[in-house]
Amino acid sequence: MNNPRITLLGSHDRKLQQWLSSHPYGHERGAIVLFRKLGRDVADLPGSDRFLAVDIIPLTEEWVLESSPTHLRINMRLLPEVFFRCEKENLEFGFVHGHPPAALGFSPKDDINELNILHGLSGCNGTCSFLVAMVLSDGHWLARVRQGRSPRDVISARHICVLSDKIELHGIVMPDEPDEILKRQEAAFGTPFNSKLQSLRAAVVGAGGTGSPVATLLARAGVGELIIIDGDDLDKTNLNRVRGYRTADAGKKKALLLKTFIDSLELNVSVSAIDQFLDDAKALDALSTADVIFGCTDDVAGRNLMNQALYYHAQLLIDCGLTGRVDTSVDGTPFLRDHRGRVSCILPEAGACLRCQRVVTDEKLAYEDAVKKRPELAKLDPITLKRDYYLIGGGEQAPGVGPFTSATADNAVATFMDLIRPYRQLSADLRQDNIWIDFVHMTIHSNQPVDNSDCVYCRTHDMLLRPEGKYRLEIPRLGEINVPK
Repeated sequence: MNNPRITLLGSHDRKLQQWLSSHPYGHERGAIVLFRKLGRDVADLPGSDRFLAVDIIPLTEEWVLESSPTHLRINMRLLPEVFFRCEKENLEFGFVHGHPPAALGFSPKDDINELNILHGLSGCNGTCSFLVAMVLSDGHWLARVRQGRSPRDVISARHICVLSDKIELHGIVMPDEPDEILKRQEAAFGTPFNSKLQSLRAAVVGAGGTGSPVATLLARAGVGELIIIDGDDLDKTNLNRVRGYRTADAGKKKALLLKTFIDSLELNVSVSAIDQFLDDAKALDALSTADVIFGCTDDVAGRNLMNQALYYHAQLLIDCGLTGRVDTSVDGTPFLRDHRGRVSCILPEAGACLRCQRVVTDEKLAYEDAVKKRPELAKLDPITLKRDYYLIGGGEQAPGVGPFTSATADNAVATFMDLIRPYRQLSADLRQDNIWIDFVHMTIHSNQPVDNSDCVYCRTHDMLLRPEGKYRLEIPRLGEINVPK
């Protein structure tokens, strides 16, 4: 087992911080956290389980046998009921407690307590069970994982990722020597910014005009693991706006080509290339393992899946796209009437989802599906499509102009950096979750989302941390999940 990653929603983090630090006499407190484990393999990347916190059980008075400012002893006889819930709901058990300020670390007493808990957990649920142990001290988290089959083997968490309206990364291990390539980046954002990036796994869906610059920027910025997902071949018409490809590469898989290019840079990044579209089981399984997703595809169905995945899997989604229109002057000369780039930044508990931003709509999905079945429909104008086929869509595609696709990609990565080390000061008329760059008028603006209080994604949160059950994202056509525990 390689170093696992722990994910807490901002609401979980706030609840735990408040509970663990608010004993009326300053005594140590504890809580049980139940986790869902995502441990799907990705080619060319080391195994790294993601543990997503789904529920918190504060250890109130009936649990506590003894406590003081430096110790906590709980009633172990109450644990089997929680163990049974873990088995029934396919969850992993976590034990969390507080330490005094300046005491961030695990003590010998913690070792004894964890072994005792794991012994009982393994006896009830089997030796494949995991125990996630977390310590909070002065607002900072540290975590480690044990498994029943080898209880004395302790694996430190790669990071504890807290997702609110930004990304907080705790428990980061600093390198012995700073990376020479990233010294200026560290000068801009401080320590341990580079080490935080190194701890992350990012997925880039789409390897074209925005995806290829996003992927190469992430690699150069120091992101530790990168997944590139794209089932398309490189077309010669792509070459005016992509990174890492040559004319001789036309006709080959973009994902594989981009991996080869990034590997050739000899940076400190591990790259996996998935040469399938996102509705493929291999691609979706890889996507679920990422901490952050960059949506760089031009298909609405793919965006719809990413929009759903971010809530099920507790991930950051940064989706980018372009729109525009070419017009013709009176003398027949073409000119850009409109050309804009969009960056949508959505976290599980912050930001309007892609449906509420109208990036994904049922009408767009229906049009896209119809064109796949009958490609000739793409040549029809919107009026004919609506009148004769009851479809909303059509018209010219956004012009593929290299500086504009690259600028949109740059802004997507800059948005990502701002979430880890905030530096932006947005004006009151701009929204973090929706920023448009108008390349014709050189303005920046945000669109207001649909005010849909019933949205199951970003308003009611019915999809938040929802178990997938038998099928990926609970969608039968995406195939059954078959991952050994």
